[in-house]
Amino acid sequence: MLSFAEGEVTKLRREFKLVLEAQTAVALSTRLSLELEGHLPPPTRIVSVYFDRPGSPLAARALRTPDDCLKVRTKEYSPDLGASGAARVVLEVKRERRGLTQKRRVWVPRSELGRVLRGGASLLPLIAGGSLGPVLAVTYTRHVYQSSHAWRVTVDRDIRYHRIAPEQALSQLPLTVERLQPAFWREPRVVVEVKHLGHELPEWLAALNPGGAPAYSKFAEGMSKAHAFATDGVVGG
Repeated sequence: MLSFAEGEVTKLRREFKLVLEAQTAVALSTRLSLELEGHLPPPTRIVSVYFDRPGSPLAARALRTPDDCLKVRTKEYSPDLGASGAARVVLEVKRERRGLTQKRRVWVPRSELGRVLRGGASLLPLIAGGSLGPVLAVTYTRHVYQSSHAWRVTVDRDIRYHRIAPEQALSQLPLTVERLQPAFWREPRVVVEVKHLGHELPEWLAALNPGGAPAYSKFAEGMSKAHAFATDGVVGG
């Protein structure tokens, strides 16, 4: 079985993103399933919480320079196939720079999340020093298509954006859509990410690459709708 979340294609990769209407996404998913000999991967429900420092410098940077930014977030998966019974989250620091994405991940028991964010995780030195607080929650349903360790495609549907309080983000209880505040925005389109190690992609898949800056950032999209961010005099959207 391929290791989706912990493989090299997750740690250091190149990627491009597509934002598709629902019917176009169905056609792409059908083509991707052929790469898996007709198998349709089961969906995973993901709750992600983004963190930032006072003044939201990480969000401002993600809006201003999407090809050179840093994101700190947690993710919870349902079902969580690797869990041993205790509630846990995966804490990620994701750096995007000129088409190359590097991600550091560490699994944390929910009961330890607050301590880790205050600087107790030596595996993630970029967040040392504390002062990080939750600023946005995003929920979505993901299908993962992967037949090779060299590339992977994720298809995210029903993307919803929620406000989140610190006591909820750092709670002992797992986060679910039902426990979050009602979404303030729902994305009607489907977001597709093609992640690869620089190896040659199937020709039909490589041809989808739009080039340029990332087409969609959940962090930037949600923060621009929740707050009056402006870049170069224009409110981000």
